[in-house]
Amino acid sequence: MGELDRLLREAVAMQEAGRYQDALAVYDDAAYRWPNLALLWNNRGNTLLELARPAEAAESYHRALQLAPELHDARVALASCLQAIGYLHEALACCDAVLRAVPDHAEAHWNRALLLLLQGQYAEGWREYEWRWKKRRFTSPLRALPQPLWQGEPLAGKTILVHAEQGLGDTLQFCRYLPLLAAGGAQVLFECHPPLAALMATLGPAIRVVPMGVPLPFFDLHAPLLSLPRLFGTTLETIPHAVPYLQSPPDRLAFWESAMPRDARRAVGLCWAGKAYPDPGRSIPPTMLSALAGITGVSFVSLQMGEGTEQPSLPLLDATMLVRDLADTAALVAQLDLVITIDTAVAHLAGAMGRETWLLLPFAPDWRWGVGRDDCPWYPTLRLFRQEQRGEWTPVLEQVGEALQGW
Repeated sequence: MGELDRLLREAVAMQEAGRYQDALAVYDDAAYRWPNLALLWNNRGNTLLELARPAEAAESYHRALQLAPELHDARVALASCLQAIGYLHEALACCDAVLRAVPDHAEAHWNRALLLLLQGQYAEGWREYEWRWKKRRFTSPLRALPQPLWQGEPLAGKTILVHAEQGLGDTLQFCRYLPLLAAGGAQVLFECHPPLAALMATLGPAIRVVPMGVPLPFFDLHAPLLSLPRLFGTTLETIPHAVPYLQSPPDRLAFWESAMPRDARRAVGLCWAGKAYPDPGRSIPPTMLSALAGITGVSFVSLQMGEGTEQPSLPLLDATMLVRDLADTAALVAQLDLVITIDTAVAHLAGAMGRETWLLLPFAPDWRWGVGRDDCPWYPTLRLFRQEQRGEWTPVLEQVGEALQGW
């Protein structure tokens, strides 16, 4: 087994270094030589999942589970693969099977939460979502604060701290709940990412914004931002969907009005790439946007921030180097007639501002966009364009082009 141990250590080191193809080659060789070792098939599945090859990863996890049915993490990972290839009910069954054996398996609860929310089963989904704090390597730390967590009791006369978590898009989506807390008589403190602070100030005078890293003032209770839908009992039918609830700060508008050229064409913002991790499928190769180049009557404006530095081959006004934070992005969006974007913070920003937005979604979308619909219950001004096959953006862009011609 000395040779096997060496190969396993070598493959794990490759995977940790992001050398997934090299790691896969090692696992393929080892699995051929030791075909009955469940750990090899499990690790091979992990590598294939990192390579965004969920169907092949599912086969590898199936093989691991045939050899060792007690590999619960492999069954949870199998659920992720099944979700990615469209087998939602089978994915949920995997999570349920794990939880029957290990009721406190946090990763199984987390995957189950995402599956329930994706299918619009919000009441149970929000309860399961609380397991995020026990999940390994969760993106946000659990706050250790001496004040008690808010459990939904009356807030009149109280000061509540709401702390943002996860990414910018999550904060843009769920900050809509803060005015509801203020309407219940609370003084609201909102701790958020510094690039969002100026924008969050437009939520209203009853909400005091505190950037992360700044000392916190006094408060009586606190709550994580993404626990608010559960505490408000949000269902698919009761989502607080009035827009706009965010707007560009007035002091940013004058500059961006002067920075944008004016002519008879309608201004269309484009954003084509998000962070490669955790979902590389959310980006479109910029060369594919040339499918929109022949459309007349529009001028394209870049909303691409941070990622996707390669430019599409179509006329594009790019002033993003002047953007300092999300308040500037909001002022830029305010100059546009339409936003076309992949699933990134730009979609949430434009939706929160009530701007007409076309969202381009991968085959396996994030839970908040649901399944089988072209509208969005969270943002009334969004229109959804979905991949019908995994990785196939060409038909999506053809639909967008046809819609843009008639827009």
